[in-house]
Parts: sequence; C-alpha cells; structure tokens
Amino acid sequence: MEKNNSDSFVYSPVGSGPGAEQAQDLERRIRIYEELEARGHMQGALGFSDYTAMILLTLGLVVTFYLWGY
Repeated sequence: MEKNNSDSFVYSPVGSGPGAEQAQDLERRIRIYEELEARGHMQGALGFSDYTAMILLTLGLVVTFYLWGY
C-alpha cells in the first residue's frame, strides 16, 4: 500500500495485471466521493424531516394493520 495526496491508502499492485486497472478505478471512485463529501450538503440527500416522515408513515402503517387484524 502506498499513501497518496488525499491521505487515503491505495492498493498498488506490482505490474500491470488486472489488479492495476481495478486499483485505478477504486482510487478514482474514492477521490470522487471525497470531493463530494468536502462540498458539504449533497443534493438529494435525506434530511431530518424526511426521516421523521418515513418513521411516522411506517408507524401509522403498522398500527393500521394491527388494528385491522385485531
């Protein structure tokens, strides 16, 4: 393993076999996610109100089916 500029460890296989291409793709994906995370809020990410609504809807569904089957 070698250390790159973004302070994350990268697998660096010896030679140019199939592992080298996978390592490059993995490093590219890691770099993209680090850049997205550094920007802050991601568009489309769920917020507190979204999670609250999902919990309330789920709870309502469970209670409704419980009462229906009671």
